Amino acid sequence: MNTPWLVNGKVANLYLLFGTERHLLEKWENEIVKAALPDGERFDYMKIDLNEQVLDAVLDEAETVPFLSDKRVVVAKPASFLTGAKEKKAQNLERLAEYIVKPADYAVVVFIVEAEKLDERKTVVKRLKERAVVLEAKKPTTEELFRFVLDAVNASGHKMERPAIERLLFLTGEAWGGLARELDKLILYAGDRSEITREDVDALVPRTLEDNVFQLTDHLIKRQVEPAIRLVRDLEKQGQEVLALLGLMARQYRMMNLSKRLSEQGYGEKQIAGKIGAHPYAVKLAIQSSRRFSFAQLETALVAITETDENMKTGRGDKRVLFDTLIVRLATL
Repeated sequence: MNTPWLVNGKVANLYLLFGTERHLLEKWENEIVKAALPDGERFDYMKIDLNEQVLDAVLDEAETVPFLSDKRVVVAKPASFLTGAKEKKAQNLERLAEYIVKPADYAVVVFIVEAEKLDERKTVVKRLKERAVVLEAKKPTTEELFRFVLDAVNASGHKMERPAIERLLFLTGEAWGGLARELDKLILYAGDRSEITREDVDALVPRTLEDNVFQLTDHLIKRQVEPAIRLVRDLEKQGQEVLALLGLMARQYRMMNLSKRLSEQGYGEKQIAGKIGAHPYAVKLAIQSSRRFSFAQLETALVAITETDENMKTGRGDKRVLFDTLIVRLATL
């Protein structure tokens, strides 16, 4: 288990956890509490809501001698007084600054704030960064999430091939919390089977709007008009506007066009993704789809989409009829 919160193998007296990845903040919080109170002793664990209570309450608890354990754990959040946000309550920052210099040796105090940045001008922030364990929960890279999935799958006794993992990351938008929840479902669903497959991912993980547009484009490539229109109707029932779908289709065809050009120039999927600002998995699908088209066909498709967009916005016909007509045109390229 990755334990960045340990100091020389031990739990520290002071922590500051901040960042935008709630799942990671919660993970660190739970691990710190469990390590400090391995027997789960609740008498020596206090969680304080700083929206309701003041900082003095946190420090009072921290200075209370443990009752049944070696440690007294105090978790305080949201510690927004450490950011530039306006405080609802006046906080005794001077007392905290003094406590940071000499924390109780039996206490484990954890300040948590879900924020992208701290206010580096504040004395307490500077002092915490000098003397506390400060961890930033920032958005993980694709490689970090890939490793997270592999580790979790291996720990469960299953296996999962790269295409299935890539699909899972794409459908969850690489959001750590959502990824963890969907992965738990997949592991449970796999049961005694050794492998979690891409089919499992498609069966359990909700499709994103972008992925539905990929599926729509796939129907058009295969000249499947009826399934394409049926998918559009289903998306409309879910509250999607055809004008919004049209915009996503335009993006998809532009991605195919650009990806095809760059791929033929020798660029790899990751390089193309960086150049056009798209997810590598989306680029991978776009390259695969673009092989079914010539550049002339892709340009014709983009012209047809642009004309339909203009007709919709200027009221030159019923939007649904215009969209369905476009579907037929694209399926017969």
